[in-house]
Amino acid sequence: MTIKSSLPELRVFITLAESGHFTRAAERLGMSQSSLSASLGKLETLLGTRLFDRHTRGCRLTDAGNALLPAAHRLVADWDQWLVDARDFARFSRGRVSVAAPNAQCAMLLPPVIRRFRDSHPGVRVTVHDVPEHEVHALVRSGAADLGIATATELRTDLVATPLYADEFVLAMHRDHPLARARRLDWPEVAREALIGYLPGNPVRRLLEDELAARGIQLAYAYEIALPWTMMGLASEGLGVAVVTRALRPLAQWHGLDVRAVGSPPLARTLTLLRAPGGSPSPAVAAFRDELLKTAVS
Repeated sequence: MTIKSSLPELRVFITLAESGHFTRAAERLGMSQSSLSASLGKLETLLGTRLFDRHTRGCRLTDAGNALLPAAHRLVADWDQWLVDARDFARFSRGRVSVAAPNAQCAMLLPPVIRRFRDSHPGVRVTVHDVPEHEVHALVRSGAADLGIATATELRTDLVATPLYADEFVLAMHRDHPLARARRLDWPEVAREALIGYLPGNPVRRLLEDELAARGIQLAYAYEIALPWTMMGLASEGLGVAVVTRALRPLAQWHGLDVRAVGSPPLARTLTLLRAPGGSPSPAVAAFRDELLKTAVS
């Protein structure tokens, strides 16, 4: 007999111990006295000992029954709480979602998604890992993050990647910069400027450089920066033209910069939603993933 199948017998035992009377216990449980007696007999057979001394007016616990009673209370209470927790998770009233993303997506893309998700599922805790892009894969792979957002590359990965949206490469520059007055911008023209870009090895920079190298174009950077906030600050002082993606347009505009597309059609990177392979995500994680995908295509 498993613990689960013993739970009805344990409830009978606890109710009978509390009432001290077979008839009253049966009434409280909504069962016949014969069924109650049969359940108690099952439990006593399983344990190999008598739990009650019967007498004409009712029953009282034996020494074995007194010893079992606290553990029976704990087992039944733990099971009832487990059922409540499981139902809460199924309704998304509780749970946890952990998402890893580069700082730009943490600042621009995720906040409105998290707000809408928390409005619908206030009991679910959302944890954000604001990390350099090359760390996103490792966090998802290790299980520290349920979901990750990163640039799609040609490198093979064991993670499941779902495209989110295309993020075009653009330029952010001071409004007085000569390029701001040009009717059309192309990459050979941009390559002659003092540029502000990401650090070498950054996936976004590497993708752009690979695309331009195939066209025989090489960019030279005056400043190589880790954070887009610093890039915008340098560009706002007229120290160069920042090579970024359209996702950073709100940040560039906040700095008073002009944002210009380059080339036709423009080059773009694809942002993907990552998760570990195998198994099904929890209801909370699946709901957050759906909210993020809905936002990306809207």
